[in-house]
Amino acid sequence: MDRIDKILLAIQQAHPGRVETRAALLAPELGVKGFDVLAVRRSSAGLRPVTACCHVQVDGGALVALVDGQSLPLGAAAQAHDLAPAWTVRRGRPAEVIGSMADSIGADLTLMVGGGRPRLPLWARPSRDTDVVRLCRGAVLLVHCAPRAPYRKVVVATDFSRASLAAARTAALLAPSAHFVFVHALRQPEETVMRELELAPRLIHANRERGWEAARQRLDGFLALFLNALPSTSREVHAGRAHSVIRDCAERHGADLLVLGRGACHPGARLSIANVMQKLMDEGACDILIGPDWQGEDEDRRLAA
Repeated sequence: MDRIDKILLAIQQAHPGRVETRAALLAPELGVKGFDVLAVRRSSAGLRPVTACCHVQVDGGALVALVDGQSLPLGAAAQAHDLAPAWTVRRGRPAEVIGSMADSIGADLTLMVGGGRPRLPLWARPSRDTDVVRLCRGAVLLVHCAPRAPYRKVVVATDFSRASLAAARTAALLAPSAHFVFVHALRQPEETVMRELELAPRLIHANRERGWEAARQRLDGFLALFLNALPSTSREVHAGRAHSVIRDCAERHGADLLVLGRGACHPGARLSIANVMQKLMDEGACDILIGPDWQGEDEDRRLAA
């Protein structure tokens, strides 16, 4: 992706102004002047849920509401009562309505407030964030923190797949002046076997060092080949579980944006204990960018190797 032209702001009443403020901070970096704004609220639940929505296009100072494909000019200072005719009702949950709208307008980036830390376990609740990521082909930015400034510290989790590459390139468009930290989680399952066989500690240590060096060289080559245009970068390789490595790196650097390649997001994937993307989205320590899915189904779509 070389440019982000179409942006969809999916807003809900629970966090007024958060998505709009982040979009206003991103606009100068992206060079865009207009947005599509979709306000959603659930009208009914059950087996056949219904969602009320209002689709407004903002271009400069002009506001246009879209109702059944027809444009309704609102002027620059529309009031709440002026938007009443623009509200329509659609079947489906809010995530489905957001995904459908993003697909219909060809959104390159969808902004929405992240769900944050859940109170219920995964098996007992739906995951709106995961559903929106699954339904949107473009990148998704989950805004967890109150926006105060453009992004300055960006942590990118990479496993050298096309998914993580697409996410990194999208992040470079959103934060061209930020400092980027690329982190790779190294898994060494053979070390467990070596310990069970009671091999000498020096052999285990030597194997670990060889793995780290190979991973560092691969990361350096990955950045030099695909992402050499980024102005300020550093790189880290740590052994351990991907979720812990990525989370600790973001905390250590005080990241205001965490970038992830699109991992497994089918309806049953959120129940997996190995779904790193879902865990990090649930924690919501900072804003999270999930990369686009222009490649379709990809055997290399891992989150962090």
